[in-house]
Amino acid sequence: MIKKDLPIRPRIHDYLFNLDAMTRKEAKHLWRQSIKEAWCNCCAYCGNPPIDDASLTLDHVKPRAKGGEDRTSNCIPACKKCNHSKGSQEWAEWFRNQNSYSMEREYRIRAWMEAEKENIPISGDVFDCQSFSAAIMQQ
Repeated sequence: MIKKDLPIRPRIHDYLFNLDAMTRKEAKHLWRQSIKEAWCNCCAYCGNPPIDDASLTLDHVKPRAKGGEDRTSNCIPACKKCNHSKGSQEWAEWFRNQNSYSMEREYRIRAWMEAEKENIPISGDVFDCQSFSAAIMQQ
């Protein structure tokens, strides 16, 4: 049985080493599910809810083909349409060219990616978008 109230951990393996009775498959499922739940089970890019469980995938923000790791901070939920469209492109450049682009979502993705480096607990809480917006405008 999988416990639902566990914190989001940096890697799949961290679930295996922090729990007594869990298979690798259960750990991977819990890891993937916790990331999706932190994003309210919606696509991080377009914000749309999934049609069904299989239509919401995990996207490696920095693609594995370009050195991206299977880490919580590098994986975000993405609908199949966004995940397929992005492919192995650089995420920010691709995202800014989408009709569904949102500065708030870009900030949230960046905060998600940086949280682990800064030892900030990763969650689905609201992020401060004003400082990010100001920084983008100065570029």
